[in-house]
Amino acid sequence: MARKHSTKKLVSAREQSIDALFSTESFALDYYQREYVWEEPQVARLMNDLSRKFLDQWSDEHSLADVKSYDPYFLGPYIICTADGRTSLVDGQQRIITLLLLLIYLHRQAAATPKASSRAGRLLTLIMSERFGRRTFRVDVDEYGACFNALLNDRGFDVVNARPSIRRISQSYQYIDIHYPAQVRGDVLVMFIDWLLYRVSLVVMDAGDRDRAEEMFQSINDCGVRLSPMDHLKRFLLSDAEADPREQEGAWTTMVSALEDLEKGAAFAYLRTVFRARFPEAAHKPGPSLNDATHEWVRAHQAEIWPNRKNGDRVRLITEVLYPFHTTYATLLQARSRINPDLRAVRYNTFNGIAEQFDLTFAALRSSDSETERVQKAGLVANFLDLFYVTQTLGDEPVEQRHIDELVSAVMPAVRLSESVQELSRTLGEHAADWPVRLQLIPDMRYDTQRRFVHYVLTRLTAWVEMGATNGEADPTDRFLLRRDRDRDFEIEHLFTSTASKYAHKAPDARYYGFLRNRIGALLLLDGPENGSYGGVLLEKKLASYRKDTLLAGMINPDFFQRGNVRLRKFLTGEGLYGMIATYDASTALEPFIEARGRFYCEIARKIWSLDALGLAPPPAPGPLAPGKRTRYGVRFQDLVEAGLVSVGDRLVGRRRGQLYYARVRPEGSIETASGVANAPTKAMEDAVGVASNGWAFWEVEGTKQRLDTIRQRYLEQVAR
Repeated sequence: MARKHSTKKLVSAREQSIDALFSTESFALDYYQREYVWEEPQVARLMNDLSRKFLDQWSDEHSLADVKSYDPYFLGPYIICTADGRTSLVDGQQRIITLLLLLIYLHRQAAATPKASSRAGRLLTLIMSERFGRRTFRVDVDEYGACFNALLNDRGFDVVNARPSIRRISQSYQYIDIHYPAQVRGDVLVMFIDWLLYRVSLVVMDAGDRDRAEEMFQSINDCGVRLSPMDHLKRFLLSDAEADPREQEGAWTTMVSALEDLEKGAAFAYLRTVFRARFPEAAHKPGPSLNDATHEWVRAHQAEIWPNRKNGDRVRLITEVLYPFHTTYATLLQARSRINPDLRAVRYNTFNGIAEQFDLTFAALRSSDSETERVQKAGLVANFLDLFYVTQTLGDEPVEQRHIDELVSAVMPAVRLSESVQELSRTLGEHAADWPVRLQLIPDMRYDTQRRFVHYVLTRLTAWVEMGATNGEADPTDRFLLRRDRDRDFEIEHLFTSTASKYAHKAPDARYYGFLRNRIGALLLLDGPENGSYGGVLLEKKLASYRKDTLLAGMINPDFFQRGNVRLRKFLTGEGLYGMIATYDASTALEPFIEARGRFYCEIARKIWSLDALGLAPPPAPGPLAPGKRTRYGVRFQDLVEAGLVSVGDRLVGRRRGQLYYARVRPEGSIETASGVANAPTKAMEDAVGVASNGWAFWEVEGTKQRLDTIRQRYLEQVAR
């Protein structure tokens, strides 16, 4: 019997912009699709890739029309099919749901930004579709709808009792907020939105019917028949093996499998880390992108990687560098998600949104290092980045991934010359020597302006006290930092209720009371369920409950140390902190208590983030700095004022897109704009313009026409002499 001829069409493929992708009807998910599984590393990588591609092209002098000529960015393919009259996503739902969350985030940002409000309506039409009178989100899954709706309208949502996939969707929205760069706000927001919608694309592959869709899904996800970029790179590196390459191929396969088992995409991330660390000059040259086309980048930069290449050099990159060091990278990956006692700061940096933090570590590693020495070097680098994050944020300076990258580029040459653990400690210590001075700003921290950072600092302070009281036996940091599946997270607790009238006898001015209650000295970190139970209770009535919570909370009780806690008292006495503890009862004056508590927190911070505590060797005496070692990251605007290079009362002027912005230097060395007072030029620019960029390059002294970055360089030259 003759076989019937198939009438099925070939699989079709076409490129689509983000705008076109979300202008179609809503997508359904088929039964063989896994649930949404992306977590912070995947969301962070997507956000960093998009923002880096955009910001590398953006200039303050560009107009919206210039965005049309920006380089595009490709996000890969996705597969659809048609079933029961609906378009279903077959493969690619992780990216598309995350992109939908990004559009929701941008919609809310645009609605709150006057110059971008015109884009809010367009974004809403992409987020939702309407068909036969029914409005649905572009990813139309009933159980996801309530979560999407809550995020879109900034409403509460019961994450605690939701399914794991829905909790991950809610968390991914928070990760977008964490990793969204400050430079892409304000006026720049419209440009980023247009670039994302019209210059970022995917390829849609239409499988036709459900049977072929399932077949394609299984082929792509199970069979592994495609020759991947990783395969191309492996073949290239093994191509000059002098003997049978199968032994080296086994090492490569073991390395890739070990890393991919920990995290999807980890093998390529590891290779890019090593290449940036070992060949930083080539990493920044034009040509194929190291991030987007790693195997092509290696081929294009052979001359820099192997300047005097001999047979076998390529394969030795595998046997002498990539394979030996991959176990260290695996250890670092694991330390990102849970506390490793030897690599605590890796976890902290991940929490603070530093997605790429290992370049300096792999620049410092040597093949002769023991595994212990490798971990010690990694710990020093992680501590160095943690200190940078904390002190930069205290100084109101930007500290997103691109600023981390700038720091890494600046210190990389010296790190590459640091052979031993001790040399690396000295190199990083000299570079960071003047950063800890900013810890004196701890008492000025405020919850209403730095919520996430305040949460992090309180986590570290609270955990330090808990560990000190147990001689390090119990480390609660992960418990404070981790986003838990079922319970509420640890949260910021205001010691004083938001109802100002309850404390009118101590702080008659309601606005000033609001200012005081948001200072860090009036805040604690408490377990979420406990925090939620206090409501508007007066502090003196909460003290008994605080005894059962953290030690930092309990010691507010005047008689806390009269009822035991001997080990804690001994620990604080040994650290010279016992006499600084501020206690509270109904007769305690409000403002002095908050100030004393702030000073207590500041001293704990100095214990945590001192160079000695971090293992970073301080520069040699005399003086706080070794000659010539001060860096621009440690220079405060106040330093320029104290050195007489900028005068109190000087008017600063900045120009952006033809508009002038003005500021004035205040007596204490801060900068006053029409929108407020800032300690740093970048924060002053953000206050004045609404955009966070390099404030040192933005402001100039009106009288001398000198930019602040030029004056800063003069200051550094004076210090070096």
